[in-house]
Amino acid sequence: MDNSRRPPYSRKKGKQGLTMADQTVYSTAPSAATERLVHMARLLLKQWDVEAKAIDVVQSGQMALVWKVHTDGGPKCLKRIHRPEKKALFSIYAQDALAKKGLYVPRIIETRDHRLFKRYGPFLFVLYDWIEGTPFDLAIRDDLTAMIGALAHFHARSAGYEPPPGVPVFSKLGKWPKHYMKRCRQLEAWKQLAELDRDDPFSRLYLAEIDRFIEKGEEVLQQLLDSHYEAWVEQLKKRPSLCHQDYGTGNSLRGEDGNVWIIDLDTAAFDLPIRDVRKMMAPFLFDADQQGKTRADIVLEAYEEVRPLTKKEKEVLLIDLLFPYDLHELAVEKYIRNVPLAEAELAEAMAYEQAKWETIERRLASL
Repeated sequence: MDNSRRPPYSRKKGKQGLTMADQTVYSTAPSAATERLVHMARLLLKQWDVEAKAIDVVQSGQMALVWKVHTDGGPKCLKRIHRPEKKALFSIYAQDALAKKGLYVPRIIETRDHRLFKRYGPFLFVLYDWIEGTPFDLAIRDDLTAMIGALAHFHARSAGYEPPPGVPVFSKLGKWPKHYMKRCRQLEAWKQLAELDRDDPFSRLYLAEIDRFIEKGEEVLQQLLDSHYEAWVEQLKKRPSLCHQDYGTGNSLRGEDGNVWIIDLDTAAFDLPIRDVRKMMAPFLFDADQQGKTRADIVLEAYEEVRPLTKKEKEVLLIDLLFPYDLHELAVEKYIRNVPLAEAELAEAMAYEQAKWETIERRLASL
């Protein structure tokens, strides 16, 4: 693969963090801090009818907390949801409904007072079954197709889900145009920050080249508005399906039962199903196998074996792939999170976006 066309997605992979699939990575916090977290978990677990034989701190730091709780009934996952309460409630009740429907998502264990979560202060705590299994390797075709097939089944079988009365709805249906416009405005506004730091090579390149990417983003917005997008949104509003929004190797695994389990549904929302597909395809647009087929094509083919897309729906997918998401994410790292980045990283992202446009526009023309 040509490195000039490699997206800066390796930085994004780190955002997935640890999941229930991680069996060997534990907190590096000082022992005293770990002991406090274990004590905290024991106090929390009094709200559930479980007896902990041992507790491991699997993830800590910032707002996220995950414990592996060893019980006579098998391991459990105690988790503090790192999401605003309205979004957390939507995902909790959605996961519970999917598990009861027979989808391979972890079962939520009710509290002693028959609730799906326990609220402490601003945080919601949930206890799940811990899924033992093996993470997928996306370089292995069978692993990739198994993951994508599971995603397609997730979309298909979640269609028509309705949250219980009183549970907030988290939906992104119809919001893509607004999100496109917001990102274009941000790319424009960050030129002012770059102007203040012209001695930095990253910022100089940003100022020299960013306008054409903003213009392209605005063109993609118009393409979206002229497409089947709005009609598809109206159709799905009548019977929406869930999107995971953070699907990947960190949030899926092959269980010891041989099934593909989808975990960490904290970000689940109603949206077009191709949102998840686009995120899986984008890193693989230029990554070909020995037969010359890109892994992006393999993703789409595996998805359509379970859930076929119409020509108009594929057009919406390709239009969404055109938007300069990766470049925007890199700019967020630089100008919002203040991460020091080299000029070469920005040049790489811009080269990827440029090559992506040429590839996707050819595919659009061939539909």
